[in-house]
Amino acid sequence: MPYVLRDDDGTVVALSEYPLADQAEDLPPDHPEVLDFVGRVVALREEGVGDPFLEADLDFIRVAEDLIEALISKGVLALADLPAEAQEKLMARRALRHSLGGTGGLVGADSD
Repeated sequence: MPYVLRDDDGTVVALSEYPLADQAEDLPPDHPEVLDFVGRVVALREEGVGDPFLEADLDFIRVAEDLIEALISKGVLALADLPAEAQEKLMARRALRHSLGGTGGLVGADSD
């Protein structure tokens, strides 16, 4: 169930898998306000509107994730070496990437 944050006008301005604040409200994924928010975000990205630092951060997160995976696969780092919260987030990302049809990452990608 996604959690939403609203602005003073009641418009959904943030969507998260976990509550981001005490006032976070959970809505079903197919709720019209959730779908509207996702549609607005997609439209902004397609128009090229967005924070360049946010885009760079999102790209860098993927690099960091792939680096961690490479270190684990080479035995340099064990998943258990990471804090519990980091392990949970990494496992959630693994599951998400797997559900989307593969890693799609930098490590082992033929085109990169």
